[in-house]
This record gives sequence, C-alpha cells and structure tokens, in this order.
Amino acid sequence: MISGINISTSEMVIRPGESNKKIANFIKGQTLSATVLSGSSKGKAQLMINGQQVEAKTSMLLTAGQEVELKVLQEKDEVILKLIGPVQKISTNRLSALIGFFSKTGSAADILGGENKNAEMLLHELALKSEKADPRFLPRLMQKGGMALENKLARIFVDNPTMPEIKTALENLLSQDLKGSVLKHMLGGAQGTGSEAYRAISGFVDTLESFQMLNHTNSDSGRFLLPFPVFSDNSFQFGQLLIDTGQKNAKEGDGAENLIRISFLLDMTRLGPMRADFSILKKDITGQFLFQDDQTCDYVKSMIGDLKKRLSGLEYTVHRLECKTAQKEEIQETCLLEPLMKSRGNQVLNIII
Repeated sequence: MISGINISTSEMVIRPGESNKKIANFIKGQTLSATVLSGSSKGKAQLMINGQQVEAKTSMLLTAGQEVELKVLQEKDEVILKLIGPVQKISTNRLSALIGFFSKTGSAADILGGENKNAEMLLHELALKSEKADPRFLPRLMQKGGMALENKLARIFVDNPTMPEIKTALENLLSQDLKGSVLKHMLGGAQGTGSEAYRAISGFVDTLESFQMLNHTNSDSGRFLLPFPVFSDNSFQFGQLLIDTGQKNAKEGDGAENLIRISFLLDMTRLGPMRADFSILKKDITGQFLFQDDQTCDYVKSMIGDLKKRLSGLEYTVHRLECKTAQKEEIQETCLLEPLMKSRGNQVLNIII
C-alpha cells in the first residue's frame, strides 16, 4: 500500500550561516559523494561531505546512512547541488575479478568466452603490437574500447529523430564498440544463460563495467584507468594504462596548462613485469621504466639513448629518462588500481585488497 507520494526537485542548497559556519571549497561541475547523517525533516538534512558536516535545504526524502552522489551546479555565495543518484561501489568480488583479468592469457575465444568474430576483430584492432609505433592506439582505445558505450547510446537517441535512423546508428555502434559487440552477442542467445561460455562473456562485460565505475568515481580528479589488449604469439593478454590529466584548480582558466602523467603497466613475455611512468608538460617530458631485476634494467638502459633521439625527433625536450630496479609493490598488478581505490576528498571507493 502506498501511504503517500513525495514530489521534489533534485536540487539542494547549502547556505552559509549558523549551521554552516565554514563551507568547504566546491568547484562547479564537480561530482561529490555524501553521507546522510540525519534524515530530512522540515526541509533540511544533515550531510557529511569531504569530512565536513553541513546542513542542506532540500525537499527530497533522505534517510540516515544513505550515500548519494551530488553534482555542484553553483559554488559562489550559496552552494547548489543536484542529486545524481546513489553512490556506486565496486564490490570485493568485482575487484578480485578485475585484478584476475590482468592475469589472463589466451586466444580471443578464451578472453571473450566463446567465438564472436566481430568482437575478435575489434580486439585485434585495439591491441598494442610491438612491430611499429601506432599514433592512433590511444584514440582508438578510447573510442572503441567500451568505456563510453552508454554515452554514445544516449547520443544516438538525441541525434536521430526517426526509428529507422536510430536502428541504423545502433547497429553501427554495436559493431564498432567492444563492449557493445560482446553485449549484442551475449543477449542474442548464442549461448544458454547457464552455460560456461555465457558466464565467461558475462564476466568480461562485468569487468569493463567495473572500469567504467572506477573511472566515473575518479573523474573529478582527472584520473582514468584503461585496460588494453596486447597481441603476441597468437594470444592476448591485458595491460593497464593510467592517465592523470591533473585536477584543475578553481582559479585556473580554461587555457591553463596541466601536467599530464601517464603510467603504463604490462607483464611482458621476455622481460617480465614492466611499469613506465611519464610526465608531460607541453613538449617537456620526463620518465622512468621499472623492471623486476638488475639484468633486465641494464638491458633497457642500453636502449634509452635511442629512445631519447626518437622523442627529440618528435620535438620533445627530454629532461630525464631512466630505468630502475623496482620494489615488488611498484610493479604488482594492483599498483595502479590502489591509488584509485583509496579515499581522496570526494571519493568513497574504499576497498581493502
């Protein structure tokens, strides 16, 4: 039985005053996570945001203990927040599957959970190959790797006014996006829902969605972790690419130059686990390679001079480029994941590995 219906706006307001003597710095467009300390009554609710207790004016029905995501619509004078939805968290089961994902090596059928010609073609297209440099590798990975499927789906319905146009655009998208292709194959009933192949396909999709959730949670900090396939010796494995675009200061203008940090983690067939960290500001670059033993590190050091020449040929100014023997925790499979998991300001993804 429905006892009542509450209709309210999704916005809430934090005003400076007796209840909010000090309001933390908010940035317009920022996504925050908040815990409801006391349920809303008389149009007000107590929230914990960034470790600070605030009182917000709201007509929404909120309950104590509820965790919500909010977007900052206005930060001056009074703070206006919009409810996006409940906080999404990655479960420990999802995390374990995500970590195990980087240990997999096998054919396309092994990785995808069965034969899927279109997805296999996309895997080959997205894969990093060692034969030659590929300037389109990163754009292709971001466009077709499955991380932006839902955004592209929404765009289809906005840009196409008729059903035939929507259907054509949808078919094109699902054939050109790794997650879309796998979902289409899975939902098409090629395998029974209780089969081993179906569970493997479902696990692959869940892994991609875990990355999407992780990146969404860290979007305000400008950090994004992308899995990428590597193809060698007729089999695939996956590496990790962490891109840190730098968190913009509220006082910076749109034209402000950010220091870009890129970390690259891969278990190589002959050299073992390798991590590369680069910092780039305009055309200035510094970087280091980390390997598990001195012998491998000495071998890579012998080729750094050639790499510096290649970077100089691309008009980069190389300030420092070195190779070091790593501590075990610096090159383990979780070393790029852990910084994204830990609580940082507006983050609530707090998982113990």
